[in-house]
Amino acid sequence: MALENSPSLDEFEEGIPEKLLDPSAKKKRIRSSIFVLLGLVILLAVFSFAQSNAAELVAGKGSLSGLVLDDNNQPFQGYIFILGTELETQTNAEGRFLIEKVPAGARILIVANDFAGYEFPVVVIAGETTDIGQLQFITTAIPEELISTEKLE
Repeated sequence: MALENSPSLDEFEEGIPEKLLDPSAKKKRIRSSIFVLLGLVILLAVFSFAQSNAAELVAGKGSLSGLVLDDNNQPFQGYIFILGTELETQTNAEGRFLIEKVPAGARILIVANDFAGYEFPVVVIAGETTDIGQLQFITTAIPEELISTEKLE
């Protein structure tokens, strides 16, 4: 046993304790604490990376934003889909939308309401939000049978 690890006489004033302190226990606690802190730092770094644009760049994903207006130049209230994916969103009250985690490359954006949908070709750039500008959703005439059927429901 090294001299610095030797017990002091003060520890034995009242006799020899039943259970002696393990001199390596303090080192074990310090080592365990360091590993726990290191694990937390690594976990926080991974979480931070996953939330960053760098993660989307590595994964090959980007975002699309834009504005959709109807044929009267009023904000369009409807749905936005990316063809071939499960990604979807809705336009807000001003007709704007943002759809995230879109696979990079050439994609088809679908703007739809309850009766019709239109396709718009777009290019998604990994790690970036591409503003596709203003899209026009032209409404079509609704057949009379659909209007009367909706009133009955």
